Amino acid sequence: MRELIIGGRSITVSHVETETTEYGDIQRYRIDVSGSDAVTHLSSLRSSPNVDARVMASVIDTELLLGYEGSRESGLLRDPGIRAWRDQHRPLIEQALDRLRDEMKDLSPKPVSDVERLLLRTFDIDGDDEVHGA
Repeated sequence: MRELIIGGRSITVSHVETETTEYGDIQRYRIDVSGSDAVTHLSSLRSSPNVDARVMASVIDTELLLGYEGSRESGLLRDPGIRAWRDQHRPLIEQALDRLRDEMKDLSPKPVSDVERLLLRTFDIDGDDEVHGA
């Protein structure tokens, strides 16, 4: 579980379950925002269930800033109070997202799947260089 406080509200992300598929592990997370009954979930194809900066950045970006139509219907933004809070605190939310992205730079690179490795080899790209952004 990880909590981030922005503009007087806490955003809490908790790992719920791991589903193993033929493509890899799918991690499922629950997202709660204080002062609201609106709850949503995020699924991510990744091996680690940890709620790290990558997960938090994805939550902030997809559930709060981008405002996908689905989020307005069934996500956090279906709560008009959260929408108003988001609009009022957008600069603070964007700053928090920038801090999370900076934190992501210090994380170990995402593991490369066998399929990704095959594609990198096919195009004669060194997987380690590509993963590290070199």
